[in-house]
Amino acid sequence: MTDDLAHPALLNTWKHHAGWIRGRITAAAHAGADGIARLPAEMAVVGSRLMDLYVGAFAPAAIAECVFTELKARGLFEYEPLAKWLAERGAYEMTELPDRSKWTIRLGPATGRYLHLHPGRWAPHTMRVQANTLRSAVMAHAHARLTGRDARDLAVVNEARRLYLGLLPVRELTGDGGLGAVIAALAE
Repeated sequence: MTDDLAHPALLNTWKHHAGWIRGRITAAAHAGADGIARLPAEMAVVGSRLMDLYVGAFAPAAIAECVFTELKARGLFEYEPLAKWLAERGAYEMTELPDRSKWTIRLGPATGRYLHLHPGRWAPHTMRVQANTLRSAVMAHAHARLTGRDARDLAVVNEARRLYLGLLPVRELTGDGGLGAVIAALAE
């Protein structure tokens, strides 16, 4: 999840990075039915709440590097100055990347990955997503690859929801942050 990010960045890629998720779906599909069957357990880190998903072009490592560069230039990269600065601002601060996306900087534990990053709410290149909507979109793409079908097909979506997630079928693929929009965001 954050293993490929330079220390001290923490970014939950399952919850917050569409490009990383696309790569994970591809890797699972290459592993066949067993690889796809493992995805629901991996997605436990998604939780059950609403989240912000970055759909822009920057890779997780590039996002972290942009934030590192800004914080280093301001003398805020080390834990103590960062902790003091964030405390003065109510525990978080926003930063803007070159693609105009906005990222929330929070403080993690002093002994680990203390630079916790989240995409900004309602910011460019970000969409609000319900947890089960994200899970359904991921599994629709994975199941579509396994079966040679289209992830945008309602029958494929409902088959994936039933087989992998134990969820009831949906009547339609809604847009604007709904299941249809998330499926589109995860398309290659």
